[in-house]
Amino acid sequence: MFCSRCGTQLNEGSAFCSRCGAQVAPVVGQVQLAEDVSPKSRLAVTLLAAFLGWVGAHRFYMGKIGTAVVMLLLGMTPIICTVGMIVVAAVSDPEAENPPVLFWVFCGLMYVLGFAVGIWVLVDFIIAVTGNFKDGQGKPIKKW
Repeated sequence: MFCSRCGTQLNEGSAFCSRCGAQVAPVVGQVQLAEDVSPKSRLAVTLLAAFLGWVGAHRFYMGKIGTAVVMLLLGMTPIICTVGMIVVAAVSDPEAENPPVLFWVFCGLMYVLGFAVGIWVLVDFIIAVTGNFKDGQGKPIKKW
């Protein structure tokens, strides 16, 4: 038996970890008891992360509101940058050789922030599929 927080090997029947002091989850065989597992659906988290992850829908569902709002803002930024690129291109001088610098700023922000959110969503998706994603109360999501 190992501590879920620090990974230290524990003696059978230990209530607390000797290294970090974390309370040991009650174990029946190798499955955690129901009171230590989130009532949220692992399938719902996985599907929300796969299809609406860029707006943080899976994090809102899990009760992680702070990071969900950050993900929502970062996920909306590429859309706003695309609109900005279109506006800058529409109002710029058509006879100019190169687009204005503001066009390239919007383009760079769109790609950088879009890539960052994409990586974040991919990591969350993998964690959800493997059953290691935790809800807002720190309980793991194990139920499909």
